[in-house]
Amino acid sequence: MKKVNSILALFGAALISMNVVSCDTAVDPVEHNNKLMTVMNENEKDMNAMNGAMSSQDYAKAETVRKSWSEHLDKSIETVGKMKSIDDAGLKDAVTQGLKDYKKLADEDYKTLIDLRTKEKGGDLTVQPQIQSTLDKINHSFESIGNKINQASDAFEKKVRK
Repeated sequence: MKKVNSILALFGAALISMNVVSCDTAVDPVEHNNKLMTVMNENEKDMNAMNGAMSSQDYAKAETVRKSWSEHLDKSIETVGKMKSIDDAGLKDAVTQGLKDYKKLADEDYKTLIDLRTKEKGGDLTVQPQIQSTLDKINHSFESIGNKINQASDAFEKKVRK
């Protein structure tokens, strides 16, 4: 009979442990915010690498950086998508959209800019207006992404302080 009691006790302990582990634990808002901001800030390395390659007029390297950045963005989008959702006043959605917008910049606008700069370096000065237009578009996009994330972050901070 003792053997049965031991098995029942062990089974009971395992059941309690599983219930404790599977309980829905609350997400710490500060930790949630920090994780989202960390994912966004990880793009800084790629942005700096891109700026370095473009400044040095090494457009082959810029293309390599662009592709790598795009791959990193795919992983970042996936990481944020797997994060637990909480009522964060739209912060997670803003970060997700910001990452998708960065991806569009890397996949489209920077590709265009690299192609145009390569032509310019080869002597085609007729592309200069297109270069300026593309740079303006990129800068505007960065500003817009930052503003949207900052607005969502501010709203989240106000919500958490209540």
